[in-house]
Amino acid sequence: MNAVASGPRSSRRKSVLFCAECSFQNPVSEGWLVVSDGEERTIVCPECGHVADHRTERSAPSPKRAD
Repeated sequence: MNAVASGPRSSRRKSVLFCAECSFQNPVSEGWLVVSDGEERTIVCPECGHVADHRTERSAPSPKRAD
């Protein structure tokens, strides 16, 4: 069974990140400030300075291995 969309499709891509403080939105690769020191990555809103995401290498999902 196929789902039928009712209404216009959004032109927004799925990879868009939103700032919870000022509503800035853009793909991470376009406009966000990404600070990485090798073990940690922080994504900062360029409009208001809010930290949208902060992860350590340990908290990032690891790829599953096929046994």
